Amino acid sequence: MSSVLLGLVAALSWGVNDFLARFPSRSVGPLHTVLVVTFAGLLILTAWLLLGGHSIRISWPQLWLPAASGIFFTLSTLSLFAALALGPLSLVAPIAGSYPALAMIFDVAQGARPSLLQWLAVAAVLAGVVLVSRSGEAYERSGFIPSGKLKAIVALALCASFGSAVSQTSGQAAAVELGEITAILLARIFGLITLGAIYLMRRSRGELPPRWLPLLGLMGGLDVAGLAAILAAGNLPDPAFAVVAS
Repeated sequence: MSSVLLGLVAALSWGVNDFLARFPSRSVGPLHTVLVVTFAGLLILTAWLLLGGHSIRISWPQLWLPAASGIFFTLSTLSLFAALALGPLSLVAPIAGSYPALAMIFDVAQGARPSLLQWLAVAAVLAGVVLVSRSGEAYERSGFIPSGKLKAIVALALCASFGSAVSQTSGQAAAVELGEITAILLARIFGLITLGAIYLMRRSRGELPPRWLPLLGLMGGLDVAGLAAILAAGNLPDPAFAVVAS
């Protein structure tokens, strides 16, 4: 399977996940949503590992790679869901989805040499972010988003983009060093620890109605499927193409 095809699998998984995320994020809040989705994903992943008899190998010097992947992926998802709780998908998704341009820049820092066409694509993505951000003013004027919230929505979407780029770049490196299964499992554990710390620091924690659990469980499965596809590309030629395709 090629890196591009794996990226398309991730695109389908995360696209459906982001579409569904609007509803629980606006009803029970982004933190509850991400916390349950991450926990559900970890349960699904653990069950799959146990049933498949897969082995886990941990190399301590490289442990920071899945740690960075899990922490930044969690913060990215939390920022994305917070942005979706405030603004429309048509505004948030294009900005948050600009992370391949950042991932390409990270690859350059590691020695990659993109072609002129790839640099032009990066420039087009960044120009698109600016255009979409400016179009948000029409949403604000029409009352489609709360007055004064446009800057917060754009900032959260940009944080989601940056976090995704860091998470996927470090996650692919972790998959090469530790194996994709170990990398995904450790990333999920570190992500859940991060969410737990944020949850405990909050004064007002609220409640999660049980009716949301089936949907959040489905989102957890989609989340793991998307991340697994991206990290699996770390062992193939041109892994950055999977990030771009996603």
